[in-house]
Amino acid sequence: MDGPRYERGTGFLLARMGSLTARSWTAFLAAHDLTQGQYTVLFTLKERGSIGQGRIAELVAVDARNIVTVIDALARRGLIERRADDTDRRRRLVALTEAGTAVVQDIAAAAAQEQDVFLNPLSHAEREELNRLLTRLYETHVSSG
Repeated sequence: MDGPRYERGTGFLLARMGSLTARSWTAFLAAHDLTQGQYTVLFTLKERGSIGQGRIAELVAVDARNIVTVIDALARRGLIERRADDTDRRRRLVALTEAGTAVVQDIAAAAAQEQDVFLNPLSHAEREELNRLLTRLYETHVSSG
């Protein structure tokens, strides 16, 4: 490596890679006409099924007042639907539509391809090790923070 010594420091490399991946991820979502908030709501609904708006806000760590804007945008696109809860008519449930399910599947496939391109310099074993190490760091710092 010919660059300055600081470019070899772990903190610098993590920050720089974080910046590069964030830029790449933001561009990927924009190409699919989604925001990060919309993406997380769609994938949360795919994993959890039909759930209430308040629970969605908790799961994606967005203030309950702000989740309405995200849900409204997805509903206008026909990707989700709201319906009354059969057990409590005052409560509104949110679920993926068929179109929403198709979008999630398409984006998951495209994201996997994008990730393969980004991580191309690493072998499969190196990718698994990188993910394991990053997960361990992440979980340690999130649980202690």
